Amino acid sequence: MYRNSLYDACVLKPKFDQFNNLYTLIVTPAGYKKVPFTPMQLLDMELKQHGSSLKGAKEAAKAVITSNSVNPIMIPRSRLSHFWFPTEAMRNIEDCMYFALHHVDDIKPHLENHSVVILTNNERIIVPVSYSKLNKQWMKAKDYCSTTLIKQFYRDPVSSNAEQQIMLKCAEIYEEYVIH
Repeated sequence: MYRNSLYDACVLKPKFDQFNNLYTLIVTPAGYKKVPFTPMQLLDMELKQHGSSLKGAKEAAKAVITSNSVNPIMIPRSRLSHFWFPTEAMRNIEDCMYFALHHVDDIKPHLENHSVVILTNNERIIVPVSYSKLNKQWMKAKDYCSTTLIKQFYRDPVSSNAEQQIMLKCAEIYEEYVIH
């Protein structure tokens, strides 16, 4: 089983090799990595390592941002979650790239029906999607991120009795860990 980690990944770009096999080129701040999986497979594997799945992440995004299509994906992490947004519908497996929200500095219009995504390391990725469409995806991901963070850190502590019991047990475990 391939152990992947998208922790440092900036972009997941689908590509074809000389035998017409689909693979993903992972763009990182340190360079490029070729892996024999589609971007969707990579995201699903990463999500499963964190107790979720691509299907669950899609449903969660749909519930939070009330959008029915082309939604961003949240990968829950211990400190801060990572948010990924697609360039187009996931069913377009051969063309759909994914960008890590925290690695995108800006998006600018390019040629007709193309955009340039400027990463935080100043690398520029040309995307064959119009600026208005890609900017909408980027804004949707930002909205999902901010909504999730607000709910996570600033909501009133309204929890069920079962949730309170779980939180108390976690606090007890944490306290024992800190004491020992």
